[in-house]
Amino acid sequence: RWFQTPSQVFYHAATEHGGKDVYPGQCLWEGCEPFQRQRFSFITHLQDKHCSRDALLAGLKQDEIGQAGNQKPPNK
Repeated sequence: RWFQTPSQVFYHAATEHGGKDVYPGQCLWEGCEPFQRQRFSFITHLQDKHCSRDALLAGLKQDEIGQAGNQKPPNK
């Protein structure tokens, strides 16, 4: 999904994936370390590691680089 602000990403991740009835016990963010965390530790982890402006911009840049590598070169 796309969000307008980092705080919207954090709110979505914290409520939809970190809620007490849905949190699976570890961070499932692509590329993240798959070790067990308590739910409140996970919320802090989300904010610090994945939902800061810098982290989201870095992820977007990586995604753009990956997509550019999958495109066919234009015909001349």
